[in-house]
Amino acid sequence: MLTKFRLALAGLCIYRNILADPLIKALTNALDRGINKAGSVEVINAYYEFLNRVFQQGMSFQKYLLELILYDDNPFSRAAENQISEDLEPVLTAAVKHDLNCLQVLYRIDFKDLEKLLGIPEQEIILLPPETNPAHSIPARFDQSLDWSCELEYLADYYAHHSRGIPARYRALRYTVREGLMGIKAPDVPDMDDLIGCTRQKEQLCRNTEIFLKGYPANNILLYGPRGTGKSSMIKSLLNKYESQNLRLVQITREQINCLPELMDLLAGYSLKFIVFADDLSFEEYETEYKGLKAVLEGGLIPQNPNVLLYATSNRRHLVKEFFSDRGKVGEEVHGMDTMQEKLSLADRFGLCISFETPDKKTYLQMVEYMAHKRQINMDPQLLQSKALEWERNRHGPSGRTARQFIDSLGRG
Repeated sequence: MLTKFRLALAGLCIYRNILADPLIKALTNALDRGINKAGSVEVINAYYEFLNRVFQQGMSFQKYLLELILYDDNPFSRAAENQISEDLEPVLTAAVKHDLNCLQVLYRIDFKDLEKLLGIPEQEIILLPPETNPAHSIPARFDQSLDWSCELEYLADYYAHHSRGIPARYRALRYTVREGLMGIKAPDVPDMDDLIGCTRQKEQLCRNTEIFLKGYPANNILLYGPRGTGKSSMIKSLLNKYESQNLRLVQITREQINCLPELMDLLAGYSLKFIVFADDLSFEEYETEYKGLKAVLEGGLIPQNPNVLLYATSNRRHLVKEFFSDRGKVGEEVHGMDTMQEKLSLADRFGLCISFETPDKKTYLQMVEYMAHKRQINMDPQLLQSKALEWERNRHGPSGRTARQFIDSLGRG
């Protein structure tokens, strides 16, 4: 019986990525050792290492295995994401059916029986039972199915609607050249309704994003203005507002601008909609990375992918620092005006530029009152306003960030 489970793992072809998962590797190690040395210290140690990894996940082994299947990035999930199931290659579907049969063997493991086969002494540890899955969901269908190979069409449909890999599992992501796309498990995603005093900016940002989500051409956007006025929060809040519309947010740093072409190529292979978010974007006059950004936005030979937009924030309208001396250097650069125009043209590549202003006293106090009500802070309104104005004078001036920091200070006190 141990050999049966081990052969099920060894027989994976399309879903072979699953073998690299640490929990599955721990199970494989326990099976390998148990086949030859059941009841030995090595087997017991390997099995409890597997148990430890199961408990670290906080879910049953069955649910964990199903998630590995649903989020796997393989030739079948990639093809299914962009094709209808009837158009998939017969050789590919045959290989997937074989894998599904192997995976079903693992899913049906009775761990009490497995422990006896491994020679594990009787113990009181009981693995988490399988969860109750919502009716008509893919997990419920697989849990009730007697033959997983018959579920291929439903699995292909799942990939077509939910995508695959890291973007299917996480709605907020970050990107590095070395590690590629990485999910953010608990992103800081504010509610758009919490942003006070920027109705015009919200309308412009949402209108463009909704056009994009409907599949029509939309603009890259630059949000600029004083610090703390809600530019970054507004972009992040899009994830909540359009959560049900397959929107993903990929954050990059200014230092990663040179990687944008590679990132754009990577995202083009998904059916999801991506907003690449570059926060606090600006360049010193001696930096040249902005030239690559210009080519990505507009003007390059390769068109921008229809499922990707770039939203950037900056404290200044013109992203490349410019000096008055740039406008009239004598005896240095012959065509100085050309250099100045090159610097100014970067912001022009964004189809839409949305400006933010420092809030006035009335708007600042509205922010404070709203946040205090949401946090259930009971304080005399006049005292609240007085303390809020004192905090603002002694800190960074009126802004949404200043209002939040003031409310945070009340929470600590």
